Amino acid sequence: MKKHRPELLPFLLPLFVLTVSTPFHAQDSSLSSMQKKVDALDGSIGHRLDALEKAVDDVLWYHKAGDVALMDKVYITGPPPAKEKNPAAMGAGNPVKFWAYVFIPKKRRPEQKLPLLVLPHGGVHGDFTTYHAHIIREFTAQGYAVVAPEYRGSTGYGKAFYEKID
Repeated sequence: MKKHRPELLPFLLPLFVLTVSTPFHAQDSSLSSMQKKVDALDGSIGHRLDALEKAVDDVLWYHKAGDVALMDKVYITGPPPAKEKNPAAMGAGNPVKFWAYVFIPKKRRPEQKLPLLVLPHGGVHGDFTTYHAHIIREFTAQGYAVVAPEYRGSTGYGKAFYEKID
């Protein structure tokens, strides 16, 4: 079931007015093409809003866990997609690049080796957000370093990354 997005109303209202003001015989022929345009616009705006929300949430990490952990967001690579549309295309078979959050306890000695926890977020099309701040705070307080990968299919990184899940 599709989510209703009230923030799209300013964009969709002019399309509605155009549809109502168009003669009836023209409405039938252009209605399906207009519906396709609206659906494409909805998907595009949805991914852009997810990216904006992700950027704001990344800043919030410093507010919610910056007092107990050193934090970074690093770009890492994983295996290439299992199925590629065109295996002979340029870039086919290249590793997938994705982001991962790294949290290291502030209270540690520089030479100290730390146990590491890998904390994947739940849901195929989910993402790692400050919702998990209490977990990060607890693990870093216990002396663990934490890596939280944003594996392929995670939201907040655009449509192409969202659809890269296999």
